[in-house]
Amino acid sequence: MRRAWHVLLLVLAQSEALQLSISRRQALMAAARNSALLVSTSALLPPAALATGNMPAVQGTVTKMDGSVKKASTPDAAKKQIAAGYEEMGKLFDNYDSITGSSGGDGVRRSLGVVGTESPVYLIEAAFRLLFEADDTLPMEYIEKVESLMQNLSSADSEAYSAIFIEFSSAKGKPADYFARSKVAVGKARDDWKELMGYLGM
Repeated sequence: MRRAWHVLLLVLAQSEALQLSISRRQALMAAARNSALLVSTSALLPPAALATGNMPAVQGTVTKMDGSVKKASTPDAAKKQIAAGYEEMGKLFDNYDSITGSSGGDGVRRSLGVVGTESPVYLIEAAFRLLFEADDTLPMEYIEKVESLMQNLSSADSEAYSAIFIEFSSAKGKPADYFARSKVAVGKARDDWKELMGYLGM
């Protein structure tokens, strides 16, 4: 009788293990299906819906991705890029309306270093962080200001990108509304940039 109970318990344990194995296999297969679905649907999404980073132009000429700006590898190179980037931000803010008039949202995004790789704003976060790592006298407020800068640059880009598609969307609004918000974000980013240069004694 006791032997029969042992056999029954063994069968039940094997059955439970088999069910657990099947459920794990089902979970893995479901995850694989979801991953494949994510890959296939990502091709249908506009670039702004994907991870942030350098993107091809939405309008106009095809963007060349082999631009001259490279990731700064020394403090001197980082400072030169930061100075050039601040000048680029000033030009963008001062000439915003003419840039959007002639080049649309991609003109703004090109200056922001999101379309193409020729703007000194491209890879600018790495330049600011390199200097923070090289100078242990810089306060944590410096990094907080870098994060604020990147958020404002992202907002400026997002609004300019949305302006490109709003005419063809069912969403309410006009391109001018998005461009206006983008310009405000550019101004805030420029203010952050100036404060960061103050920390750096530039």
